[in-house]
Amino acid sequence: MKIRTKLLLSLIVIAVLSIVITLNFSILSISKRYEKTAREEVAGARKVAENVFLENLGDLVRKALFLSELKEIIENTGNLDELAMALEFKNFFFSNTNIKILDPQGRIVLSHDNSSASAISPANQDKIAFLNSPRDPLIREAGVFLVDGNLCLAAISPIVDQETFGLKGFTLLEIPFNLEFADQIKEKSKAEIMLYAGDRPLTSTLTDSDGEMVFPEPQARRARQAVRFVPGGDRHLIESFIVEDFSKKPVGEIFVSVNIENIMAAKQVSITSLLYLSLLIGIIVILTSIVLGRRLTSPIGKLARGAEAIAAGNYDVHMQLDSRDEIGHLAAVFNRMSDSLKVQRDEIRQLQQFFASIVEHSPSAIIIGNESAEVIAMNPAAERLFGRPLNELRDRPLFEDLPALAPLKEDYVKVLLSGTPCFHEGYSLVQETQGEKTLRLTLYKIPLAETPAEVMQIEDISEKFELEEKLLHAQKLGTLGELLSRFTHEFNNLMTSLLGHLTLLKREAGEGQGHPVAKRLQLVEDVALRAHHLGKDILDFSRREKLKKEPLNVREAIDTVLNLLGKTVLKRIEVDCRFPAAGLTVLMNKEKFLLALFNILINAKDAILAAGRADGLIRINAERLFVPRAQQNFVRIRVSDNGGGIEDKILGKIFEPYFTTKGEKGTGLGLTTVKEIVEENAGWIEVDSKKGEGTSFSFLLPEYTL
Repeated sequence: MKIRTKLLLSLIVIAVLSIVITLNFSILSISKRYEKTAREEVAGARKVAENVFLENLGDLVRKALFLSELKEIIENTGNLDELAMALEFKNFFFSNTNIKILDPQGRIVLSHDNSSASAISPANQDKIAFLNSPRDPLIREAGVFLVDGNLCLAAISPIVDQETFGLKGFTLLEIPFNLEFADQIKEKSKAEIMLYAGDRPLTSTLTDSDGEMVFPEPQARRARQAVRFVPGGDRHLIESFIVEDFSKKPVGEIFVSVNIENIMAAKQVSITSLLYLSLLIGIIVILTSIVLGRRLTSPIGKLARGAEAIAAGNYDVHMQLDSRDEIGHLAAVFNRMSDSLKVQRDEIRQLQQFFASIVEHSPSAIIIGNESAEVIAMNPAAERLFGRPLNELRDRPLFEDLPALAPLKEDYVKVLLSGTPCFHEGYSLVQETQGEKTLRLTLYKIPLAETPAEVMQIEDISEKFELEEKLLHAQKLGTLGELLSRFTHEFNNLMTSLLGHLTLLKREAGEGQGHPVAKRLQLVEDVALRAHHLGKDILDFSRREKLKKEPLNVREAIDTVLNLLGKTVLKRIEVDCRFPAAGLTVLMNKEKFLLALFNILINAKDAILAAGRADGLIRINAERLFVPRAQQNFVRIRVSDNGGGIEDKILGKIFEPYFTTKGEKGTGLGLTTVKEIVEENAGWIEVDSKKGEGTSFSFLLPEYTL
């Protein structure tokens, strides 16, 4: 048999075997990848569902505490009608939450149910552990309870008289394991939820075509394979987590079911496409083998040996072939490739040394981990930051050996799965030897040859945060200095009014017993309260606190600033406020929000005075606005004045640091501070000004919802 024929047959056999083997492993890889995706999806849904369940328990404790500290609850524990009315007004905050008011002996005296059913009643309240066992009545407690075959979350908080510190009763809040509770978990986990009390099904968000609730069979509940709840229905994967009661005893189970029909369908499409593609490649390979087999002869051996030498790293090899056809040209290409690879190898080595030097001398701490969150490498800055050398941490679990970074584990996994970088500004790191540090962290994925990896870049910005806090405090003290003289004047007016009413009261009391002494006392009380609230607002504003974010009611914050400014700062200026019926809430630091709004209002006041307006007017509008590009609701706060406006030529400079039009009276930092505050809370600021007519400042912040 001729060598040409042998070569042709060899190429065809090798091509067919390669395609078959590659196809087999590819199909196996596709199957495993889609199965892994399905299991990761159901595992993620189970984790989210478990977190939502625990969040509900924590939220129930906060609601119980909130309710027990309300003035109308404390004052009306003995008046059930007033107490019921007070609870009715709070329905908005207690969706699907049943409220029980207990007397000091722990007996239910009033039930206010907001859910479809309640598991706790006077007949079975002895099954709630913290109601029938010796305990400190001033301790708040919460847990899960099995009551007459039904499960519920329950939390208790004492009602204490704020003046006598006497125990007046308890608030007992209950969330039953009903369909509404399951729907809440489903909404956040994006999976079907089935609730069980022991082995008894309670409720399910999954229904069949007749609208009946569907529960998995006993064998399906424990299986790890895909199951169909109804004949011909979609395939699901199920995971669950145990629900423990107040005494840590398992009393129920929550099943999380994810529909994987689309994943399985995508798997089938991928395998089918691979089969067609493999068939096409096989035909092309066979045809190519026939063509090339007729041309390739003995020079192939030389080319193969030369290629093997190059593959082994010997780039000094050169092909010496006298052939002037394609083989000869290929030999010349091999020679040039060898020279080029040699140059590239040297360049790569230099680049490796260069980048290694950058990482080695970087002031930022850099930690590189694999997909199992094990340490691959870290630079000296990271060793200094955590006080641990690389040889102790290499191939070790990152979040176990460095527990200070444990809260970042979830973000680490998200970055690996999505490839989207994650940023943390102001991450707190507490160490025994170095104290507390404030860090800026960046997590991003990098592709490696064997497995994906992730880089954690850490910068110490403790000094920057301290400077920001000092600057904010200094700005607040500067504005407070302007307020002190006005506050003194306002306070003197209040005290004068108080003394005047006292004089009238004494004079009238001396003339007879029928005079309205009580009315005069009420007037004195009103004036005293005004002085109290004004002083409290100023002290709250000037108090230096750690910059933390919290849910902030926009209307209450605006009222606080207006109370601070009072009638003295905004003298002869009308303020028109308009708010929607429903409250608006943002998540940010309260003091920064007050400072931003305070600077805007002071600028509006100065603009009106500079324009010499006899009828100064400031309008404050707050509204909800859906922003399509962000796909969420924003709160827009617009502050408009009828001052002289801003000239177009300086409109673009007003946010620049130290730019001011007020001369020595201005610092040029007010609007710069406002812009920084808004942008660091994922918002932005807009300006609309017309010369001679006035200016409007609008800043938009993401709306916060529970």
